[in-house]
Amino acid sequence: MDQSEELREVLLNLEEARKREAVQRRTAEALLSGLRVLVMSEDPYEMFARLFEVMREPLEYDAAFVLMGNEDESFSPLTSSEEAFFGTIWSPGAMLQRVLGGQPVAVFDTHLVEEWKAQPDRVKRSVRSALHFSIHTPEKKAIFVCTHPVRAHFCKEHVILARRFSVLATQAVQNMESMEKLTDLERRLDAEARMAELNRRLIESEKKLARARKMEAIGALAGGVAHDLNNILSGVVSYPDLLLMGGDLSPNQRNVIENIREAGFRAVAVVEDLLTMARGVASARERVNVNQVIHEYLHSPEHQRLVQVHPGIVVEQALDKELFHIRASRIHVTKALMNLVSNAVEAVQGRIGGLVTIKTENRYIDRPLKGYSDVEVGEYAVLTVEDNGPGISGHELDQIFEPFYTKKVMGRSGTGLGLTVVWNVMQDHDGYVDVSTRESGARFRLYFPITREAPREEMTPRTGQEYIANGETVLVIDDMEDQRKIACAMLAKLGYAPHAVSSGEEALEYLKDRKVDILLLDMIMDPGMNGLETYRRIIEIHPGAKAVIASGYSLSKDVVAAQDLGAGVFIRKPYTLAKLGAALKEMLLDT
Repeated sequence: MDQSEELREVLLNLEEARKREAVQRRTAEALLSGLRVLVMSEDPYEMFARLFEVMREPLEYDAAFVLMGNEDESFSPLTSSEEAFFGTIWSPGAMLQRVLGGQPVAVFDTHLVEEWKAQPDRVKRSVRSALHFSIHTPEKKAIFVCTHPVRAHFCKEHVILARRFSVLATQAVQNMESMEKLTDLERRLDAEARMAELNRRLIESEKKLARARKMEAIGALAGGVAHDLNNILSGVVSYPDLLLMGGDLSPNQRNVIENIREAGFRAVAVVEDLLTMARGVASARERVNVNQVIHEYLHSPEHQRLVQVHPGIVVEQALDKELFHIRASRIHVTKALMNLVSNAVEAVQGRIGGLVTIKTENRYIDRPLKGYSDVEVGEYAVLTVEDNGPGISGHELDQIFEPFYTKKVMGRSGTGLGLTVVWNVMQDHDGYVDVSTRESGARFRLYFPITREAPREEMTPRTGQEYIANGETVLVIDDMEDQRKIACAMLAKLGYAPHAVSSGEEALEYLKDRKVDILLLDMIMDPGMNGLETYRRIIEIHPGAKAVIASGYSLSKDVVAAQDLGAGVFIRKPYTLAKLGAALKEMLLDT
C-alpha cells in the first residue's frame, strides 16, 4: 500500500469515527444537560419533568414515568410525563422482578406481558413497547419506564443507554428523598424552638452530608461522560499524528492538521477537568513539594497568559522554606492551584492595587478545626490563595464548589468547573478546603496531609528514537472498533506487528495456541469480561504475560489489581505515538 492509499484509508477511518462521534456526542450532551438539571433544580417534580425531556431524544421514547415501591410490595407512579399513567397499580411479575434485580428489560409487545395486561384500557391503547430499568436508592425501590406506541420499538442499543441514564434517574430520586427529608426537618425545627441550637447544628451536618453525597454522585456521572468524550476525542488527537508522518503534505495541509491536533488537545484538557470531578482520579501519587509546584506554575505559559490578559495585578508569594512534602498527584495539585489563582486574579481585575497572595506553611491541628469543611487532627502542609477583591456573598459561599455554578461567561472565561476541580482534588488527597470571606477579599486554604518518606531517584526519560520497535507482536484488546483501528495504525507506524480482538473472550481464543510479545489491554469492556478478568485468565494460559493497560478513566482499583497480578504500565486514552511508544518500550525492556 503506497502513502496516498494509506492516507485515504486513514481519512475514511476518520470519517467513520466522526459518524460515531455524532451519536456519542448527543448522548454525552444529554448526560451533561441532565447533570445541570440535577444541580440547578430545586423543585423535585420540576426536576423530573426536565429530565424526561433531556432523556427523550437519546432513549427515543414517547412517554415516561417513574414507579415507586409501596409498603404492600406493589408499585405506583411517582411522576409521569403523561396523565394516563397516574392512578395505575403495578404488581411485580416475572418481568418486573428481573428489572428489580438490576437487569434493564425491553418489552417488544406489552400486550403479551403480565404486568402490562393488567393495566387499564387507556394505558394498553397508548403503549405497545416499553423499556424498564431499575433506579433503586438505599431506602426505596423505583423503576424508570419508557414507552412507545409502536411494537418492537426498543432494542439492544436502548438497553445499553438505559444503563448510563439510570445514574441520572437514580440521583434524581435521591435528590427528591433529600429534599423531602430537608423539608420535613425544617418543619420540625420550626416546632422545636427550644432546641434551636441543636437543630442548627443538625442542619449544618445534613447540608455537609448532602453536599458530599451530591458531589460524589455528580462525580461518578461526570467520570462516565469524560470516558465517552475521551473515546470521541481519540480520532481527533490520534489520527493527526499519523497524518503528519506522511511526507507528501503541503505546508498548508500540515498547518491545518496541526491546528486540528491542537484543538483536540485543548478539548482533552476540558475532559481532564470533568474527569477530576470523579473520585479516585488522583490515585497515582508521588512525593511532592507544594513550593516547587507553585514555582513551576508561576513560570508556566498558562500563568504568563493569565497575567497578560489581566495586566496591573500583582501576585505575591510568602512560602515556608521548611515546608513538609506531601503524597500527591502533582498534576492535580497544579490544577487546584491554577484554578484558585485564576479565580483570585479575575476577582481583583479592574481594581487599583489588585493583589493576589500565595502562601504556604506547616500546621499541626491538635483538635478538630471547624470551617467550611471540618479539618481533623493531624499534620498538614497548607496552601493559601487570597485576594483583595470584593469577597463572596453568603448565598454564593454555599454553592461555589458545585459544578456549573459560576459568575463567569460560560465558554469565555471559564467552564464553571474550576472550584469543583479544587474540591474533588482535596477529597482524593484526604485533605480539606476552608474558605473565608470579608469585604476586603476572599481566602482559600487547602490542607494537605504531610508525608515524611524519603525521596526516590528519578528515572531518565527515553528519547523519541528509542520508541521504535523491531517487529514485536502486540495483541490489542478493546471493545471499541475505532480504538482498535487507532491503536493498530499507531503500532504499525512504531514498527510493531499488531493484531486486534474485540473482547476478553476473543483474546483467550486467540491466545490458546499463539503467543504475543505484549498485550495492549483496555480495562473497560462491556458486555463480557473486563480488562482485569481478561488478564487474570490470560496469565493462566501464559504466565508472566506482559501488558500495557489503557483506559479512558484514570488509575482505578481494577488497574492496580491487574498490576499486582503482573501487568505493567498504565496509560490513559486518547493515544499519542509518544505515550504509546514509551509505555510499550518500558515493558519490553523490563526483564
